[in-house]
Amino acid sequence: MKEKRLRSLKVKVIQVFSKWQEPHETTSYKESGVLQSMEVSDEGEIRFTISPKHPHCPCCLLNASQLREKLLSLKDVKSVYCEVVGIPGKERWVRSINS
Repeated sequence: MKEKRLRSLKVKVIQVFSKWQEPHETTSYKESGVLQSMEVSDEGEIRFTISPKHPHCPCCLLNASQLREKLLSLKDVKSVYCEVVGIPGKERWVRSINS
């Protein structure tokens, strides 16, 4: 992907994270600390890591899955992978979000 398109994609991805609401707060994923890391590759692959504040809440799992779908709908995005850290049963969360 050309540098200008990659830069534009990164801005779009950052905007999504900046606006995406954490379900139990009035803050975004970025502001609440749920988002731990985020990478956008030259090929349009997005990898992000979250640490949910309410690991036993189904709405948090659904919210993360919807976030992944939103990112996949962006132009030039080829794939999105969400990693979950800091909670028990994180493997099930990862499977569910990325399926």
